[in-house]
Amino acid sequence: MRRLIEAYCRNDPEQKWMWVYLARLLGTDLMRDEYYAINEDGTPYDDDVGGPAFVDGRDGVKLHPLDAERDAAARTAAEQRFKDLDLTE
Repeated sequence: MRRLIEAYCRNDPEQKWMWVYLARLLGTDLMRDEYYAINEDGTPYDDDVGGPAFVDGRDGVKLHPLDAERDAAARTAAEQRFKDLDLTE
């Protein structure tokens, strides 16, 4: 969803927000920064082993807020896509 926002929805803020809201419905907050410690070779850092740690990760998605009407439309579209996924088994 992040890739869709960054690469394919460049000129459609409502569509970007729809993906953000859909991700939230699926349990992921794309607007949250994700950073973690790694070793020099890129493997996850283990503080029990010690040694130098490096930081890897990425910033959360940054979007301008929508007006109330467009925001409601983005939320509705996300909810509809979520229903269309039919995750009940």
